[in-house]
Amino acid sequence: MHRELRRLEGEGLVEAVRTEKIGRWPERTLYGITSEGRRELSVLRRQAVADVEGPPDPLSVALVFAGADAPNELMALLARRKEALVAKAAQLAEERARGEAEGYLLASVSPLQAASFRRAEVRVAAELAWHDECERLLGPTAHEATPKAGGGGPHKRALD
Repeated sequence: MHRELRRLEGEGLVEAVRTEKIGRWPERTLYGITSEGRRELSVLRRQAVADVEGPPDPLSVALVFAGADAPNELMALLARRKEALVAKAAQLAEERARGEAEGYLLASVSPLQAASFRRAEVRVAAELAWHDECERLLGPTAHEATPKAGGGGPHKRALD
Protein backbone atom coordinates (compact mmCIF):
# COMPACT_ATOMS: atom_id res chain seq x y z
CA MET A 1 0.00 0.00 0.00
CA HIS A 2 2.79 2.42 0.85
CA ARG A 3 4.48 1.79 -2.51
CA GLU A 4 1.23 2.53 -4.35
CA LEU A 5 0.68 5.73 -2.37
CA ARG A 6 4.23 6.89 -3.15
CA ARG A 7 3.65 6.11 -6.85
CA LEU A 8 0.35 8.03 -6.85
CA GLU A 9 2.03 10.93 -5.05
CA GLY A 10 4.88 10.89 -7.58
CA GLU A 11 2.33 11.08 -10.39
CA GLY A 12 0.62 14.05 -8.69
CA LEU A 13 -2.62 12.15 -8.13
CA VAL A 14 -2.54 12.34 -4.30
CA GLU A 15 -0.69 14.53 -1.83
CA ALA A 16 0.23 14.20 1.81
CA VAL A 17 -2.20 16.24 3.89
CA ARG A 18 -0.75 15.66 7.35
CA THR A 19 1.09 13.20 9.52
CA GLU A 20 -0.39 12.13 12.84
CA LYS A 21 0.36 9.86 15.73
CA ILE A 22 -2.44 8.49 17.87
CA GLY A 23 -1.49 6.88 21.17
CA ARG A 24 1.10 4.17 20.79
CA TRP A 25 0.21 3.49 17.16
CA PRO A 26 2.93 4.19 14.60
CA GLU A 27 2.92 7.57 12.90
CA ARG A 28 0.78 7.67 9.78
CA THR A 29 0.42 10.01 6.86
CA LEU A 30 -3.02 10.99 5.60
CA TYR A 31 -3.34 11.62 1.87
CA GLY A 32 -5.86 13.58 -0.13
CA ILE A 33 -6.70 13.37 -3.80
CA THR A 34 -5.45 16.21 -6.00
CA SER A 35 -7.39 17.90 -8.79
CA GLU A 36 -5.32 15.86 -11.29
CA GLY A 37 -6.22 12.75 -9.25
CA ARG A 38 -9.91 13.63 -9.47
CA ARG A 39 -9.63 13.99 -13.27
CA GLU A 40 -7.87 10.62 -13.52
CA LEU A 41 -10.44 9.00 -11.24
CA SER A 42 -13.22 10.38 -13.43
CA VAL A 43 -11.60 8.88 -16.55
CA LEU A 44 -11.11 5.51 -14.82
CA ARG A 45 -14.70 5.55 -13.55
CA ARG A 46 -16.09 6.20 -17.04
CA GLN A 47 -13.93 3.43 -18.50
CA ALA A 48 -14.90 0.94 -15.76
CA VAL A 49 -18.62 1.59 -16.11
CA ALA A 50 -18.55 1.51 -19.93
CA ASP A 51 -16.46 -1.67 -20.22
CA VAL A 52 -18.85 -4.61 -20.45
CA GLU A 53 -16.35 -6.94 -22.15
CA GLY A 54 -13.44 -6.78 -19.73
CA PRO A 55 -10.21 -8.72 -20.16
CA PRO A 56 -10.21 -12.38 -21.18
CA ASP A 57 -11.59 -14.58 -18.41
CA PRO A 58 -8.74 -16.80 -17.12
CA LEU A 59 -11.15 -19.56 -16.06
CA SER A 60 -12.70 -19.73 -19.52
CA VAL A 61 -9.25 -19.87 -21.09
CA ALA A 62 -8.28 -22.71 -18.74
CA LEU A 63 -11.46 -24.63 -19.54
CA VAL A 64 -11.18 -24.21 -23.30
CA PHE A 65 -7.48 -24.98 -23.63
CA ALA A 66 -6.75 -27.32 -20.72
CA GLY A 67 -10.00 -29.11 -19.98
CA ALA A 68 -9.42 -32.07 -22.28
CA ASP A 69 -5.80 -32.65 -21.18
CA ALA A 70 -6.50 -33.61 -17.58
CA PRO A 71 -10.25 -33.87 -16.94
CA ASN A 72 -9.92 -35.44 -13.47
CA GLU A 73 -7.50 -32.76 -12.34
CA LEU A 74 -9.77 -30.08 -13.79
CA MET A 75 -12.77 -31.50 -11.94
CA ALA A 76 -10.83 -31.49 -8.66
CA LEU A 77 -9.75 -27.89 -9.27
CA LEU A 78 -13.33 -26.86 -10.05
CA ALA A 79 -14.54 -28.62 -6.89
CA ARG A 80 -12.03 -26.66 -4.78
CA ARG A 81 -13.01 -23.45 -6.54
CA LYS A 82 -16.68 -24.13 -5.80
CA GLU A 83 -15.88 -24.78 -2.13
CA ALA A 84 -14.07 -21.44 -1.96
CA LEU A 85 -17.05 -19.70 -3.60
CA VAL A 86 -19.48 -21.31 -1.14
CA ALA A 87 -17.30 -20.00 1.69
CA LYS A 88 -17.18 -16.54 0.08
CA ALA A 89 -20.98 -16.49 -0.31
CA ALA A 90 -21.38 -17.39 3.37
CA GLN A 91 -18.88 -14.70 4.37
CA LEU A 92 -20.68 -12.03 2.34
CA ALA A 93 -24.06 -13.07 3.75
CA GLU A 94 -22.64 -12.95 7.28
CA GLU A 95 -21.12 -9.50 6.69
CA ARG A 96 -24.41 -8.20 5.31
CA ALA A 97 -26.39 -9.65 8.24
CA ARG A 98 -23.93 -8.18 10.73
CA GLY A 99 -24.08 -4.81 8.98
CA GLU A 100 -27.86 -4.82 8.99
CA ALA A 101 -27.98 -5.85 12.66
CA GLU A 102 -25.55 -3.09 13.61
CA GLY A 103 -27.30 -0.53 11.42
CA TYR A 104 -24.36 0.02 9.04
CA LEU A 105 -26.36 -0.51 5.91
CA LEU A 106 -28.90 2.05 6.96
CA ALA A 107 -26.79 4.66 8.71
CA SER A 108 -23.30 4.97 7.26
CA VAL A 109 -23.27 3.24 3.87
CA SER A 110 -24.20 5.17 0.77
CA PRO A 111 -26.59 3.62 -1.74
CA LEU A 112 -23.66 3.16 -4.16
CA GLN A 113 -21.62 1.38 -1.50
CA ALA A 114 -24.58 -0.88 -0.74
CA ALA A 115 -25.00 -1.55 -4.47
CA SER A 116 -21.32 -2.43 -4.78
CA PHE A 117 -21.57 -4.85 -1.86
CA ARG A 118 -24.70 -6.42 -3.33
CA ARG A 119 -22.92 -6.77 -6.69
CA ALA A 120 -20.27 -8.91 -4.98
CA GLU A 121 -23.00 -11.16 -3.58
CA VAL A 122 -24.74 -11.48 -6.95
CA ARG A 123 -21.47 -12.26 -8.74
CA VAL A 124 -20.61 -15.06 -6.31
CA ALA A 125 -24.14 -16.47 -6.57
CA ALA A 126 -23.89 -16.39 -10.39
CA GLU A 127 -20.54 -18.19 -10.27
CA LEU A 128 -22.05 -20.88 -8.05
CA ALA A 129 -25.01 -21.25 -10.43
CA TRP A 130 -22.51 -21.66 -13.26
CA HIS A 131 -20.70 -24.39 -11.30
CA ASP A 132 -24.00 -26.24 -10.87
CA GLU A 133 -24.68 -25.95 -14.60
CA CYS A 134 -21.14 -27.04 -15.43
CA GLU A 135 -21.55 -30.14 -13.25
CA ARG A 136 -24.76 -31.02 -15.12
CA LEU A 137 -23.06 -30.49 -18.50
CA LEU A 138 -20.05 -32.62 -17.61
CA GLY A 139 -22.18 -35.51 -16.40
CA PRO A 140 -22.08 -37.98 -13.50
CA THR A 141 -18.30 -37.88 -13.12
CA ALA A 142 -18.53 -34.18 -12.35
CA HIS A 143 -21.14 -34.75 -9.67
CA GLU A 144 -18.97 -37.36 -7.96
CA ALA A 145 -15.91 -35.08 -8.00
CA THR A 146 -17.75 -32.08 -6.58
CA PRO A 147 -18.77 -32.07 -2.89
CA LYS A 148 -22.43 -31.38 -2.30
CA ALA A 149 -23.70 -28.87 0.21
CA GLY A 150 -26.70 -30.10 2.19
CA GLY A 151 -30.14 -28.59 1.91
CA GLY A 152 -29.72 -26.82 -1.39
CA GLY A 153 -26.32 -25.40 -0.51
CA PRO A 154 -25.32 -22.14 1.14
CA HIS A 155 -25.05 -20.45 -2.25
CA LYS A 156 -28.81 -20.64 -2.63
CA ARG A 157 -29.14 -18.47 0.47
CA ALA A 158 -26.73 -15.91 -1.01
CA LEU A 159 -29.41 -15.01 -3.54
CA ASP A 160 -31.95 -14.14 -0.86
